[in-house]
Amino acid sequence: MLKLDIYRMFLKYERIIFTGVYFVNKWGVENVNRSTLKKAGKVWVEKDIISAEQLNRILELYPTREPRILLTIFSILLISIGFLIFIFSDWAQVPHFSRILLVAVFMVGLYVAGYILYEKGQEILGITFLILGFVVFGAGLLLAINIYSIVLYSAWPFVLWSLMALVLFMLYEHHWMFSIGVTVTTIGQINSGIQFGSFNYLLIAILLLGFTHFAYHRQEKLFSYLIAISYSLQATIFMSAHNQEYYWLIVYFLMMYLISYLIKRELFANPIKNISLVSIFILGMFQTIILQDIFYFDLELRYSLLFLVLWIILFSSILALKLFKRDNASLANLVLFLPVFYLPFASIFSLIILFAFSLAWIILGYRKDIHFKVLIGSIAFLLSTFTAYVQYAWATMNKSLFFIIGGLMLLVMSMVIDRQRRLLQGQRGDER
Repeated sequence: MLKLDIYRMFLKYERIIFTGVYFVNKWGVENVNRSTLKKAGKVWVEKDIISAEQLNRILELYPTREPRILLTIFSILLISIGFLIFIFSDWAQVPHFSRILLVAVFMVGLYVAGYILYEKGQEILGITFLILGFVVFGAGLLLAINIYSIVLYSAWPFVLWSLMALVLFMLYEHHWMFSIGVTVTTIGQINSGIQFGSFNYLLIAILLLGFTHFAYHRQEKLFSYLIAISYSLQATIFMSAHNQEYYWLIVYFLMMYLISYLIKRELFANPIKNISLVSIFILGMFQTIILQDIFYFDLELRYSLLFLVLWIILFSSILALKLFKRDNASLANLVLFLPVFYLPFASIFSLIILFAFSLAWIILGYRKDIHFKVLIGSIAFLLSTFTAYVQYAWATMNKSLFFIIGGLMLLVMSMVIDRQRRLLQGQRGDER
């Protein structure tokens, strides 16, 4: 009866609904799967919920995406790889200055061509040339460092490269430019941690004051997810560069989770919350192996009082916020942030936590009829099972049997995930 009333309301307030859909589309909700919408629309037409003309008018708001965009992305990748290989190839017969000059001329030519094409309305082609110019800029910078044997003590080339990406994004504000900028910033931080064993604060400042600022104000999920993933990776580099124990990541990911609750803009806050949960779950999987090795080899963790104090403050704050907002359904997420390494048989308790989190999401998903939660909970449960399998079966089981059973588990996992995905798609079709 509820669905029937909704459909009647749709027919009654058709013009209002179409106006709302138009403005939603205008403000950037362009990731609607047109084929899924078309398939669901045919069902509505068959049930006389809407007419065929109304369906066509809805579909017109979501034009078919151009397949050439994917080809353009691959062309950028291939040409960029070609540039890098060419620039760093053997130029023994060419003087050093001539190499730098040639790269500079080529870079300026790409920027000029990109600007002209962009101004003429050929946005995709223009951005492609601008990105290639950006790649040549970075490659030329690294080439100059290489041929003049400049000794590096930090990742400052990546700082300049990231700043260039930020400037280009400020000029053109294209999501491709934002993506490649955040990627270069993150790779630069990883390079700083691996090559120099240090954490570059200029790179994190560019991410925080530059890219995060735009992600917060533009309210695009892609931007927010890229920022959250970068923060997660950079937190790992920070922990490693400062020789901290692995459990400090619990505090850093808990801090991200708390920040997501304090931010009022959901399109920016939700990706941070989701990535913090994914990050702490992955850490939990590795934690089971780390704690088991400590148990077997009688190793010791260096416990930190500062960690405990910070964890209590952050955990208490997020718990109080959840209770204040009556968000009791998500309390199960907090089990992932428990410092189980303080407990005896910590590796077993870490596995129990993974299973508890997975089962909580599955139960809540079925109870509230949210198939997405069931899907995520199922994936988490299967990953938890696979973690336990790898942890305890590798040392005791025949290696060929280990891989056979592992392959079968992955096959079953893919089947379960696909089944949940189809249920989720069916639910979305019903809701529409």
